[in-house]
Amino acid sequence: MCLARTNWDVPKHRGLTVFMVPLEAEGIEVHRIEMLSGSKEFCQEYMTDVRIPDSDRIGEIDAGWTVGTRWMFHERLLLRSPYATLPAGSSRGGSRTEELLEVARDAGRLDDPLARDLIGEADTLELVKNALQQRVGQAMTTGAMTDQAASILRLMSGEVATRLTTIIYEMTGADGAAWDAEDGAVAECGTDFLMQQSYTIAGGTTEMARNTISERVLGMPRERSHDPNLAFRDVPRGAPTGG
Repeated sequence: MCLARTNWDVPKHRGLTVFMVPLEAEGIEVHRIEMLSGSKEFCQEYMTDVRIPDSDRIGEIDAGWTVGTRWMFHERLLLRSPYATLPAGSSRGGSRTEELLEVARDAGRLDDPLARDLIGEADTLELVKNALQQRVGQAMTTGAMTDQAASILRLMSGEVATRLTTIIYEMTGADGAAWDAEDGAVAECGTDFLMQQSYTIAGGTTEMARNTISERVLGMPRERSHDPNLAFRDVPRGAPTGG
């Protein structure tokens, strides 16, 4: 999906058009980014003189921002949707308490008071998250809250996911950073810890969720902008960097 600038003579949120772009099209380069964990789940995409037929356009010409905001709405719902029940124990949305208990057991910390406190914190976080999902979901389906309230669930899921990953890693001790096949549930916890920041990016960043909550749910004023009605070609830009 490509949100492209197709009109430079209208303000920035206008003059955009959405296209479906096949990754195998001529002129597209995909460079995978290796993370600290060694995984390569993210990438950079470069497009050079790529030509796309109009039949691959989604929506009207120069009306792509409407399409874009709608797909971002659905992306926010990807992690915690009030309209769909995720299966228990699934990698998306399922409880991690059982996993936490397995890690504590294999790390030999089930009787450790600090570990038990961490397990209690994790259980409480999941309890509050699930209650919030039910409450906001009901309010959205009845019209008591705007559908933009999905950002509340997105923010909560990101914050809880990163904290739970940290708690699990705190359980493992040194074995979470260096493990072998004998370590059971402790293995790979270090990799999960290094990847935890992705929970605040995928599905729309938590920073954007906070903006949406403040402006579209709470009705707070938007940050002042000096170019809302300025043609995009006239928007001030920094000087290009030299090669």
